Amino acid sequence: MTDHLFFTPSSPLENSIDDLKTNIRQEQSVWHFLFENSPEAIVLIDRYGSVVDANQAFSDMLGYTRTETHQLHLWDWDDNLEKNVALELLNNPSGKGVTFETFHRCKDQSIKSVEISSSSTSLDGQPLVICFCRDTTEKKQRDQRIQELILRDPLTNLLNRRAFNYRTKRALQHAQEYQQEFSMLLVDIDHFKMINDEHGHSTGDQVLAEVATMMASQVRDKDSIARWGGEEFALILPGTDQQSAADIGERLRQSFANLQVGNIALISASIGVTSYQAGDTLDSLFKRVDDAMYRAKQCGRNCVMVSP
Repeated sequence: MTDHLFFTPSSPLENSIDDLKTNIRQEQSVWHFLFENSPEAIVLIDRYGSVVDANQAFSDMLGYTRTETHQLHLWDWDDNLEKNVALELLNNPSGKGVTFETFHRCKDQSIKSVEISSSSTSLDGQPLVICFCRDTTEKKQRDQRIQELILRDPLTNLLNRRAFNYRTKRALQHAQEYQQEFSMLLVDIDHFKMINDEHGHSTGDQVLAEVATMMASQVRDKDSIARWGGEEFALILPGTDQQSAADIGERLRQSFANLQVGNIALISASIGVTSYQAGDTLDSLFKRVDDAMYRAKQCGRNCVMVSP
């Protein structure tokens, strides 16, 4: 008797299901490959703030092993979000993509600036938040260095003229809106050209740097001090009346005598003082303090003069 092999043809529905399963497996394989090999840090978080999954880039960014990463909660690494705030955000997803900046604390306790692009998603019916994390620490540092170059005098590291003008405009606006007084000082190093001529420009630069350090150490955090130009320095003293500003100017003048740079016998300064008056503009304020400083020069230098 001859054996016969019987083949049951697959139905179109069975073929469609098989194709669908194959497509799903392929899509999952592609997603897994992209997830694992993405240079961008990716983390999936559940509604309780626990890590459901994270790729190697995310673990590397924080300095954890993959095993350690999966034991973390959102508030373990996000230095901006308190636990209750984080849970509220996770449990009230908007459904829309959200991009924001925050700070991540690494395993070694260093802090990184991070840009997050997050959106709500689901996996096997479980609501999740997926976060794409970009480390912006180096960019922030570069931007800060550029900003410092724009706003700082490279020799003294004080504010430059441009930055000081901006601070003065803000002080004027604040004084006009809230009737808060402030004063300004203009400090000019005496005989600075002679110092350059007799001791050289490198010594002159050293004098400028030492003067800047000395003055910066004697003012408050809320005060602004700048290299106004050449051998001139300017200060804004918020909440300071004219007499108090004159006292500060005198204290600075006396401190010049303690500076020791090379074999220069004496470093001194002529200082002008003025205070905000109703209706002042940037030009009127600078003219008064400049006139006061020149009066100090005309009176023999090494003194403090207050504007009328």
